[in-house]
Amino acid sequence: MIRIYVYSLIALAIGAWLYLVLGDDPGYVLLSFGTWSVETTLVALVLFILLLAVVAWGIWKLVSLLNPLGLFRGNAWFGAGRRRKAAAAESEEGLRLMLLGHWQDAYKLLVEHAARTDTPAFNYLAASICAWQRGDDASWNYCLEQAARHSHKPNPGIKAVKALLEYRSGKTEQSLAILLALDKEVPGSPYVLSMLKTIYQGVNDWNKLDAILPRLEKHKVVNNGELHQIREKIAGYRLACVTAGNGGAPALQRQWDELDKKLRRSEEIVLIYLDKLLEFSRHEEALSQASTFLKHQWSDSVVLKTGYIETPEPGSLLMLLEKWVKSRPNNAPLMLSLGRASLRNRLWGKAREYFESALRFSKSTPLSAEANAELARLLDHMGEHAQSASLYRKALTQLDKGLPDLPMPD
Repeated sequence: MIRIYVYSLIALAIGAWLYLVLGDDPGYVLLSFGTWSVETTLVALVLFILLLAVVAWGIWKLVSLLNPLGLFRGNAWFGAGRRRKAAAAESEEGLRLMLLGHWQDAYKLLVEHAARTDTPAFNYLAASICAWQRGDDASWNYCLEQAARHSHKPNPGIKAVKALLEYRSGKTEQSLAILLALDKEVPGSPYVLSMLKTIYQGVNDWNKLDAILPRLEKHKVVNNGELHQIREKIAGYRLACVTAGNGGAPALQRQWDELDKKLRRSEEIVLIYLDKLLEFSRHEEALSQASTFLKHQWSDSVVLKTGYIETPEPGSLLMLLEKWVKSRPNNAPLMLSLGRASLRNRLWGKAREYFESALRFSKSTPLSAEANAELARLLDHMGEHAQSASLYRKALTQLDKGLPDLPMPD
């Protein structure tokens, strides 16, 4: 609008000047070509030329707007090279600002100059990141749509960027839907598989993660260490999901037998398996499994778990644990389990000594809480109520779970 106003003023000024100069003497022009000749005044000729220029300019603008056959582009006419260089420089500045975190300024430069660059899709992709950083969902979606429209051919990578931004925006379901479609469109994409892995881990969908595990390994999306960790999580999930209503102890045994030897030597897996065995009252099997594991590698957590094992012959558990006292005389978890095994054998004095040793050697607040609570419970049944009450109060500030049911003196 401002430009039209300026152009109008210029035209009026030129007209006024022509009137002043040529008003008294309009001049005379004779044009002759072959048998043709044209006679006119100078004023008429100038006005005709101006009119012709305006008509030509209007036709050019109309053709540029309609753009038949794509022949007319903003950067395909006068000053094309200069405009491309300027757009490239501004786009580079936009990229620099984006890398420095000036999201609004970077977005403006990248979008404004995208159409005049040779790679507008790149500008729009970078701008989508800026818009996402500003929390502007509408703008980054618009930029991705423009990036797809300006791509020379269908680009699945733009959909991958959209899936990432949806996931980072907390829209996990939308991101997952895009990734699953992409997985069919470009199967074997390491990036798509990696994103699927991340989402399945985030929502603890270990069954679906297990389904893509062979492809994660094939396309080297995970290294050997991470692959083992994922298999551990899947195995632990399947063991923990076994209940009395879906197979009970036989189903648990089948799940255990299907694991490879490396997983059965995992402390995390063994602890889950021991918990499930105790849940199904398979105490003898739990003792056998704990004993086998501890023979090959020591675990304070597994030793603590033995304190919850009930067997028809509690002396065997006490003897098993006492074998390790010589090699680990200051091990607090071992002392706590020895105290509990002593209670199962009704050895009250020995149990008290072991609980006191556990407290003396303990460097863990939760373990100290359990030892204090066990010793307090024992002393209460032995008639030492004052000391028992003191230990109970101390345990209450530390204990985060209950104690196992154990025999107590009358």
